[in-house]
Amino acid sequence: MNIYLTYDYELFFGKETGTAEQCILAPTNKLIEVAKRTGVQLTFFIDVGYIKQLRAHSQFNSVYQDYQRVVEQIKILVAQGHDCQLHIHPHWEDSYHNGKEWLMNTKRYKLTDFSEADILKIVLEYQKILSDITQQPVNKYRAGGWCLQPFSKVKAAFEAAGLIIDSTVFLDGKNTIAPYYYNFTKCPKKDTWRFSDELCTEDLNGQFIEYPISAYKYSALFFWRLFLLGRLKPKSHKPIGNGFPVPSVGMRKEMLTKGKCLSASCDGYFVTKLNAICNRNAQKGWGHTVVIGHPKALTRYSIAKLESFIEQQQNKGHVFTVFASDKFCS
Repeated sequence: MNIYLTYDYELFFGKETGTAEQCILAPTNKLIEVAKRTGVQLTFFIDVGYIKQLRAHSQFNSVYQDYQRVVEQIKILVAQGHDCQLHIHPHWEDSYHNGKEWLMNTKRYKLTDFSEADILKIVLEYQKILSDITQQPVNKYRAGGWCLQPFSKVKAAFEAAGLIIDSTVFLDGKNTIAPYYYNFTKCPKKDTWRFSDELCTEDLNGQFIEYPISAYKYSALFFWRLFLLGRLKPKSHKPIGNGFPVPSVGMRKEMLTKGKCLSASCDGYFVTKLNAICNRNAQKGWGHTVVIGHPKALTRYSIAKLESFIEQQQNKGHVFTVFASDKFCS
């Protein structure tokens, strides 16, 4: 089985975004160290809107320094064989730096909140920014906040940019509370499929390939443990990142009372379920397992457990790799 460790390379988007150093640079360096020790390749979905705004506000010395350090780290990732691909949080189009902090405007949080003409412009502009940094093809995509529906509104931009592989969906995921919108409850229950017009409708001749993120139904007890560990053992279980996410009204209550189906994740305490998820997928005969993570949400505990997880799965003969579009599209 191929296992894909994927990371959304970004700040937080709440009132406090956190810093580039603590949310991106330092935790990514920890991942680089793990990758060197275990010999794995990682995929980083780069929040290119952030890079665009770093460059646009480089009159501020601190912003300019962050721009230089982020670009240099991306080049290091590529040089070491990791894959850096396109991740779009389009609300950066409406956000800015005032010389002291980032001011986030998330009213247009989803790419589909923009017109089709604006979507095309954003996708092509962001793709070029990233390819200019990496000097490699940018043909894989993950939507910010899992928001890529209706895909029909984005399809023309995907075609124009030559985007081939998407890894946005997580099976049975659903969140319709603003500013989010995604509903993956009717997607194929498969480890990969082709599609043309909509993410969740398989088309055997489709020009796009979906590699869905694996999912897991986390119990209410799991979330109680997660939240309590953060308070009782903050040194090990508090995120390295120093910001806060966009609020999602009612989410915590649902987690603590009903549990929730969420993506397979190497963030924080979620890392404890990765072996069970991979074992389940292998028993199904799946050839692919995609795991999501965020440098900003890593903890000291999760980094240590990640290395153990990698070694256990390698011992079973599974391969940690990156998405390869060439074998699908000739």
